[in-house]
Amino acid sequence: MFIKSKSKKRIVMSFLNLSAHQDINTISTNDIIENANISRGTFYNHFKNKIDIVNFIETSISHSLDEQFVNVDKNYDNFFYILSEKVFPIVYDDREYIKVLYQFYEPQLFSFLSSHYSKFLVPYFENYDEKEYGIPKYYVLTFFFRVILDAIMSWISQPIPLSVEEFKKVFYRLINTSMTEICGIVIRR
Repeated sequence: MFIKSKSKKRIVMSFLNLSAHQDINTISTNDIIENANISRGTFYNHFKNKIDIVNFIETSISHSLDEQFVNVDKNYDNFFYILSEKVFPIVYDDREYIKVLYQFYEPQLFSFLSSHYSKFLVPYFENYDEKEYGIPKYYVLTFFFRVILDAIMSWISQPIPLSVEEFKKVFYRLINTSMTEICGIVIRR
């Protein structure tokens, strides 16, 4: 995430530093101002409050991701290519920002990401037969999207996450292997 204004970047970084050590709900505007070593006026020139900072982070990251998803072709043949080659590096670079969003706003973040990006998965399920599997299509789509998102969040939430290249291998292995194979168990109905 690129932030042009030096003072705006200081505010965002101050907020992130504070959120790494304390609950976001206990962080005050004064804490952010003092930690960033800026004036109150400078803070309010850029943000209304800490929720405005969170919204700025979310919007900035979304903009970066959207720029990559624009390149998904009409046939959606390259969705996973765009995801692994273009989106994973952005997610890795912005992992500290994303961790804050995920940790404190997970339900809202998932809802936003799902409504914004799950449309790219829909074409992969065009031939899905609810009668054959006995699972509603909307549920399968939501589950698959959630698996992708949780795999990514598990990756970047590690103290020292795998490199993008290493994670791509793990990610493809995860989404191409059934849970029962991974666990080595048989689940019966």
